[in-house]
Amino acid sequence: MRKKFLLILSLVLLVAISFSIATPVYAEVNLKKMSVIGNGVVEIKPDSVKVCAEIQTVDLDAVKSKNDNLEALNKITAILNENGIEDVVVDNFSFYPCYDYSQGKSLTGYCTDSDISFEIGDLENIGSYIDILTENGATSIRSLTYSSSHFDEAYEEALKLAVENAEAKCVYLGGDNLSLVSINEEYSYSSNYLYRSYYEGLDLGEQTITVNAKVIAKYS
Repeated sequence: MRKKFLLILSLVLLVAISFSIATPVYAEVNLKKMSVIGNGVVEIKPDSVKVCAEIQTVDLDAVKSKNDNLEALNKITAILNENGIEDVVVDNFSFYPCYDYSQGKSLTGYCTDSDISFEIGDLENIGSYIDILTENGATSIRSLTYSSSHFDEAYEEALKLAVENAEAKCVYLGGDNLSLVSINEEYSYSSNYLYRSYYEGLDLGEQTITVNAKVIAKYS
């Protein structure tokens, strides 16, 4: 009788162990809190551009070098004024001797540099303004810096998208039962200025400024 009881008990234990191994265990996940990062991006078209140019003259006669530079500077300024550009800024004016060091040190002339800049809102005709510069004494176009007067509105829109992105992530990760408890605006590099080095063939008008925003949202 004792042996029969032990045999039955052993069979019951064996079945129980087999059932526990074969049957998967499911646990219900109940999120209590969550922190997610939301990102938003908006692209806008610039409506103004700052043109920076250089006028460089070199001559063995120091006075002539300076006079030639000032003549080109005044001529360019006058033509730009005639074409509606009133504020032409002289950012730098420098004068210095130039040397050739390939075979010792020999004076090659006196260099005069003028750096000028101005802003225009007529982006479709940037090329014509650059022609004015290069055809009347400017030796290089240093840069074109695009900007938009609608940057603040674009950033607000990017911020709104960042919040929506955070909410979507929360739901996707299983936190649809949670509520927003706090949200912080985080630093995300975003500038209203789009810098371009000028070169032949650059598409002067078709430029885009990218505005970024970032938030950290906490749910519980």
